[in-house]
Amino acid sequence: MRFAHFLALALVVLLSAVACATAPIPTYGPPSAATPSPSSTTVSVGSTPSVAPATSGKPRVLRINLDARPDVLDPQKASTSAEIAVLQLAYEGLTRIDENGNVVPGAAQSWEFSSDGKTLTFHLRAGLKRADGTPLTAKDFEYAFKHAVDPRVGAFDQSFMDDVHGATAAYSMDPKSRHEDIQNALNSVGVQATDDSTLTVTFDQPTGYWPVIASTWIGYPVDQSKENANPDSWWLTPANQNGNGPFMISDIEDQVIKLVPNPNYWGGKPALDRIELTWITDPAAVLDSYRKGALDVAQLTLDNFVQAQSDPALNSDLHVAPAARVTYLGFNMKKAPFTDKNVRKAFSQALDRASFVRDVLKGMGKPYLSWIPPGVPGYDATATVPGYDPAAAVQTLIDAGYGTPDKKHVDCTKLGTIKLSYSNTPRTQYLYQFIAGSLTRVFPCPVLLDPIDPSAYSIAVRDPKTTPQMFLIPWEQEYPHPQDWLFLETCNGVYAMTIGYCDKDFDAALAAANQELDPVKALQKYQAAQQIFVGDLAGAFLWNNENAYLIKPYVLGLWDHHSANDSVWPGQYGPVLSYSIDTSRVGAGYPTQ
Repeated sequence: MRFAHFLALALVVLLSAVACATAPIPTYGPPSAATPSPSSTTVSVGSTPSVAPATSGKPRVLRINLDARPDVLDPQKASTSAEIAVLQLAYEGLTRIDENGNVVPGAAQSWEFSSDGKTLTFHLRAGLKRADGTPLTAKDFEYAFKHAVDPRVGAFDQSFMDDVHGATAAYSMDPKSRHEDIQNALNSVGVQATDDSTLTVTFDQPTGYWPVIASTWIGYPVDQSKENANPDSWWLTPANQNGNGPFMISDIEDQVIKLVPNPNYWGGKPALDRIELTWITDPAAVLDSYRKGALDVAQLTLDNFVQAQSDPALNSDLHVAPAARVTYLGFNMKKAPFTDKNVRKAFSQALDRASFVRDVLKGMGKPYLSWIPPGVPGYDATATVPGYDPAAAVQTLIDAGYGTPDKKHVDCTKLGTIKLSYSNTPRTQYLYQFIAGSLTRVFPCPVLLDPIDPSAYSIAVRDPKTTPQMFLIPWEQEYPHPQDWLFLETCNGVYAMTIGYCDKDFDAALAAANQELDPVKALQKYQAAQQIFVGDLAGAFLWNNENAYLIKPYVLGLWDHHSANDSVWPGQYGPVLSYSIDTSRVGAGYPTQ
């Protein structure tokens, strides 16, 4: 489905994961039914705080440090986790994702598929308004989705719309095409407001998972009048962020973005008086700001995680949980010896994952043998590759014909040259040296380290003609659904094409899952598809990242609602209206107004 820029982004994710292992978790069930009951309409945003905060005259201000500077606050152009974290507070899609990974009502109170699964109809809540009090209608959502596939916009995640009729044809056009031709293509895209409260989406084939797509930022209803007045930088002016989320952006400054409650949000008033999002990127400075009371929530990296663990004053505020991010050792199945499944199996058995997590990740991760991680719908504890077993690794190669005549050792000449390629940075050298050492200790056969200049590496791994023989492949989910993990591995999927993986049975199983409208049956079909991919041993799964956060004890509710969906701050997908501050417990550095 999606294009090569996802692989380029994932490579950046891998480098940052080594520098700053991240994540979130519990194990949750399958997505909810496609048409939730009216009683579930407030589940995703919450209501009143579960613990009433003490009053002290101070404002309830939540100060969160982002993992990077948000450079683009245009929903249809946003791409980084920091940008999306800001937009999730100021806007709301037709649907929302709750902390359990379920699809729940957002701006739409209900939705249903047609009997053939090719039409999805959303019914908006009555009386929806923007932050300034002006009406919000289905036309605004139609504009948002079509704007996302306008070739002149160049939306980063335009391919989220691939299953919508006419969407791919529209965004694939030359952006320099005649205005009339582009407009005709956009008019043909299968998103249509049939009246102020009804939006229909049409597909070329049944697309059961699309209610999840409806929750993403590409469908956030920007104010078209504000955007048209200044298409390139409208979003820099807070007043132009005339959204429909629980908060609204009040200030955009050099080092902080401030949000205050949206008085016209359908779900009610948040308990917080203000949210301040900063972006301190120096690991030492993050800890220093937290100690001084200038931050309430801070995500940690490998550079400051160990330091926080060893500091008694910080350790009590430390919270760690698995994330929706997995990395595996990819094998180029078009290059010997990895054309042989037995070799791929043996290399999986030779990977000492526990030592890798302990020594390289400093404990900020989990050894992992599967693809879809815990906490994400579709997780299957039985879908695993062989784990670390040195003796079995050697025997696997010998039994497959790679042994010496006495069948007691591996014949390295039969195995041939093994090369492990990587982007050459100070961060990655130790990581790949460790992996190579883990393999050579088992067989033992030389594993040649192949450092490549970072600018050349990203090009090499994107092109199937230059894909290395063996290299690491990471993925961090975009939305909590098994489709977002498995689409990468279809015969024309960006990850599968790079390593030469193609299994027609897998493609057929995934297609059947994507078209299934019953969420319970769909989950079973996604798990069946994953079993095929994992069983083919196209890669040796290595680790599941973790997120580590410092959270002040006076912050109420966030950690209670953390989940595998979170990527920037704990509770990101939880009931944000209920989060609060016990102002009687705050200390020096906390805002007084």
